[in-house]
Amino acid sequence: MKYVLICLLLQTTAFAQRKLKYTISKESGDTVFYTSEERLSVSAGDTYGSGRDKRSTVGDYIKSTVLKYASGFALEFSIQTGRTNSFSIYAGQVAKLIMSDGSVISLPSRADYSSKKSSMGYGCWLFAFYTLSSSAVEKIKMGTIASIRIESSMGSFDYPLKEKAGRIIAEQLKKF
Repeated sequence: MKYVLICLLLQTTAFAQRKLKYTISKESGDTVFYTSEERLSVSAGDTYGSGRDKRSTVGDYIKSTVLKYASGFALEFSIQTGRTNSFSIYAGQVAKLIMSDGSVISLPSRADYSSKKSSMGYGCWLFAFYTLSSSAVEKIKMGTIASIRIESSMGSFDYPLKEKAGRIIAEQLKKF
């Protein structure tokens, strides 16, 4: 009996990890499915000053979520940086996924996005959405992302990815 119960719990846990979340768009009434947010790259913040004037910056990170609309896929990046207190990503600016084979996938930004100041120290964060074409989806599923370059009002933010992290977006896409 214990063996059957353990097997059922393990099987339920395995299936729970593959579940997609969903929401219904208030504007269109369409159902939007999306994956859990996954961390792709992180680096520690910094400290500056001394004594009572000692301050810290937030660390840099980039996280991804894949969304599926009735019209196709979108990639959401959650970006935090301690390099500046404010930056924007404008419609049409691109996120470049540099693949391990040297090819580049350029994803256009869907709208204008402005950062919010961090309450934990010097730095800011934002959520930006990029359109995923069907050819981009196939290339991502077949390869490994070596690094990500995000164009912004402050220049480009570069995020090198470890090999395991380079497969995360592909795994998120395979859930659909």
